[in-house]
Amino acid sequence: MSMTPILHPSGALAFGLLLEMRAPGIIIPAGEIRLFHGRHSGPNRGFGAKHIWAEHDREMIAAGFLDFDGVAGYVATIVREGTPVFLGDHNWRSLRVMAVRSRTGTAIVEHRAPRGEDPHWSVITAFS
Repeated sequence: MSMTPILHPSGALAFGLLLEMRAPGIIIPAGEIRLFHGRHSGPNRGFGAKHIWAEHDREMIAAGFLDFDGVAGYVATIVREGTPVFLGDHNWRSLRVMAVRSRTGTAIVEHRAPRGEDPHWSVITAFS
């Protein structure tokens, strides 16, 4: 269930498209940005909608997203066309970038390339 996708409020699978970017010594691959049901295993541990709601429900409620079903709408206010993207963490396990929207919030996305699936970016967390 953790890898069950949650659709964008428009009904699309993707919340956006990250275009390929190059920085010295690294290539950030292109791919769709997707939100999954995810899991929450403790403070700052988890990913996806379940983690976002568990960690940031107060912020979401203050922004008008009153329950778990509002996570997709909350993420959609942050991850959208024109949102600036910055390189976050790169190590042997993962490649992460931050999508920052100054007035709305920040989303952290991680590159995933599961066997048999298209590579994509998974929303790890989002916060105001």
